[in-house]
Amino acid sequence: MADFESSGSGNVYRPYADLNPLEGLRNISTSSESALHVAGLPTMGLEDMEFEDVDTAQAVADFARFAGSKLLLTLLSNPFAVAHTLVQVQHLPMSVRAEVASKAEEEEQAEEEAPDPDDPAYYEYLRARHSGRAARVSRATTDHSGYVRAAKPGYELPALPSGRMAVVRRIIQQPTEGVLSLFKGSMTQWLYDVLHVLLQPSLEAVLGEMLGAYDTASAAGALALVASNVVVGWLLSPLELVRTRLVVQSASPLHRKYNGPLHALRLISREEGGLRSIYFSPYHLIPTLMRHSLYAGFRDLGSTCIEFAGIDPYDRPAAFASAGLVWKTLALLVMLPIDTARARLQAQPRYVRRSAQGKGDFREFRPCVAVSSVPYTGMANCMWRIIAEEGASLKQLRKSTDAPTSNVGHYGLRGLYPGLSLQLMLNAVAFGLGFIGDDEAIM
Repeated sequence: MADFESSGSGNVYRPYADLNPLEGLRNISTSSESALHVAGLPTMGLEDMEFEDVDTAQAVADFARFAGSKLLLTLLSNPFAVAHTLVQVQHLPMSVRAEVASKAEEEEQAEEEAPDPDDPAYYEYLRARHSGRAARVSRATTDHSGYVRAAKPGYELPALPSGRMAVVRRIIQQPTEGVLSLFKGSMTQWLYDVLHVLLQPSLEAVLGEMLGAYDTASAAGALALVASNVVVGWLLSPLELVRTRLVVQSASPLHRKYNGPLHALRLISREEGGLRSIYFSPYHLIPTLMRHSLYAGFRDLGSTCIEFAGIDPYDRPAAFASAGLVWKTLALLVMLPIDTARARLQAQPRYVRRSAQGKGDFREFRPCVAVSSVPYTGMANCMWRIIAEEGASLKQLRKSTDAPTSNVGHYGLRGLYPGLSLQLMLNAVAFGLGFIGDDEAIM
């Protein structure tokens, strides 16, 4: 014991412990510097090392890889995003939907095998086809009020089905569109995604520092998360507006209004009241705030809400996965009507002046799908008119024997949920794959 007390250690119960655990590292660095002095090489202390250059170069390389991979993913998914946007924007009132139903019925009848000409039923078959064709021509040439409907413009796509692959085929087959139209707005969407990734986490960190919250599980952390998404989404909302206009406009050189993202932003700002109108107009501001606030909550706070409900992912993984599927379904049911109404309002120009730079070279916005001839007055009006005018499904119209006499009165929520069945199926597939592979992958 006396030997321990006489040792250089400061603790008699730990005689072999150093006074400072970092003393060895200091000695190593000192010996390294002395060796460099002996060798005649320059020395550099920790305060002299340029860590910023190394970190900046690595950050630039990582960002370049991220931007490249994001661009590739955007190009691969853009055809389906274009199809989804066109289905959301197109206006299909009851009379038009009746034509779609009759055309589908005609295709089904054409696929049926005709009876033999020697069979007496052959004449009944011809009489039925002739009467059906006459009825279809009558519905196709007049609107619900009995007036003759103007011919569809050549650059406008026919009524699109809800299936994404069918819409993609229609776009490719359209003479004024083609394969390149599947990539409209892809660079604008890529720029929006990259800027959102750069700005949102930084703003969330600043707000978290101000609120003293570093975890989204707390109320302050959730507020910082949602607020950062709303602010950044609002700041980048002109890019979303430009992307929708580029996707919806006709690709025909004779009818194309915008030549690119910058040209579109300049024309929209000049003709529709400037950036003040783009940012603060209720037609854009209210849908933007609703979309980004709800989307951030559904996307990033799902696990927190499920755990708050008492479902632990480790104790009850099956229940946690099932709750995640329910949460995603709820998010889809809430967000899809908002996205549909927002896309229709974005595809509806609200001109303040119709001449560019006073030269009279104004060009109308020509969409490649049928849009409502009566402008929507707001988000609530848009949703109500979709419910009142586009509620009936094709199956219901096929079962009905009479053509609709009015575009209003066939109430339903179908028009607010384009592509809902496909999204639900994708969620179910992701749930099954995640449940088999990893329980946490579902969230």
